[in-house]
Amino acid sequence: MSLLAVRVGAGVLVLLALVTLRGKRWAYFAFVVLGLLYFPAQTHFRVHVPKCEQILPTVQVLVLSLHNYAYIALFAGFYWMSWVQFRRADARGVWALLATLLVGVLVEIAEGMTMPGRGHCRVRDLVPDAAGALGAALLLAVWSWLRRKPAYVRLVKPRSATAPYPAAPTSRAAVPPRGVVPPPPPPPPPSRRVVPPPPDFSPGPSPVTPAADMAPTHEVAPRERGVGGAIAARRAVVQHLRAILGRLKEMLRRLWGTIRRHRRTVVVGGITLALVGAGAFVILSLPAPAPVVTEQPAPPPEPPPPPPRPLQSEAEGYYEPSYKFTVSDRRFTRLTLRPQPFVTFSRIGTRDEVGCADARISPAAVHLRCEFERVGIAVTIEGQFPSRTVTSRLDAPVLDAMVTVTNTRGETLFRARQPFYWHAPD
Repeated sequence: MSLLAVRVGAGVLVLLALVTLRGKRWAYFAFVVLGLLYFPAQTHFRVHVPKCEQILPTVQVLVLSLHNYAYIALFAGFYWMSWVQFRRADARGVWALLATLLVGVLVEIAEGMTMPGRGHCRVRDLVPDAAGALGAALLLAVWSWLRRKPAYVRLVKPRSATAPYPAAPTSRAAVPPRGVVPPPPPPPPPSRRVVPPPPDFSPGPSPVTPAADMAPTHEVAPRERGVGGAIAARRAVVQHLRAILGRLKEMLRRLWGTIRRHRRTVVVGGITLALVGAGAFVILSLPAPAPVVTEQPAPPPEPPPPPPRPLQSEAEGYYEPSYKFTVSDRRFTRLTLRPQPFVTFSRIGTRDEVGCADARISPAAVHLRCEFERVGIAVTIEGQFPSRTVTSRLDAPVLDAMVTVTNTRGETLFRARQPFYWHAPD
């Protein structure tokens, strides 16, 4: 997929997300469908059966998975979009969380179906999805609590039950008859004396008379120690536990009432989750397709290794010295190693070949002793091959040897180091 297509697709998804936050249901479903189609579009809709990793992550893997901040942010935004869509539901947070987790599972399956080389279908990849959803749920709950309007309470001042209603004034004042002296008016009640507080502001006697209906105070006996105190503490704990159990029963009764009132929604949601879970299990349980193996053409056979070059010590031919010396009217002209070692002396009109009884020839060195009994001389040759392989160059010496010629009395007639040049046999 080209970079331009990726940018256009991202722009369309961002636009659908903004429309979804306005409460449009069609934009919400379009966002989900296009987001899931993004993965097969990258492989030109070439899909295969996913092979997902269903191993539960360890604590270390969970901590590492929480470092995937991109997925945490994306699924936090998707939870916000789902929370806006379920605004009329009673448990909108729960439904939004379930929708976010369902989309996370579908994303993992889509990655496993279309991106075998780059994507991963793993259970541990749902950890950042759930973390983003829970973080968004916490932020939205705090935001809703801050924006909640306070309830108005009507305050009514209670009336006193003992105070009688005042009598209606008479339209005409009562006049005593003549000759009757009215009784004197009663004296005014004595004024109450208010005791000022002491100079050190310590509490003094209360000037207010206690009400008649107030119960008299009585001194509470100190708490008994020992067995009696333990029994009283145990009774208090039992009463506290009974109160908690009563509250729990009340909460369960309210929850059951909520479920009964919305039983149709609960049944539909349970069936939907069961079907989605069964479908995901079936898809993940399918065997992966066998890889297509293309038969590769057999490589051409390797050429046989070249035969080893013949050794110079095994080559047939003769060796000519650079200096052809003369001893006892005989001229030393050549040396032959193969097939039989011998040396050649020549004289005008004749050529004598003298065999070598003592001959030791190796790939690196040569040792020859040839006796010319008719003339009374012995030729000893000790030399080495500078190059062990045969060469066709006629100007390159192939044998460097020390040539020694002695007579029958052991006197040295000739001794010199000679380079020899090889020639093919005649």
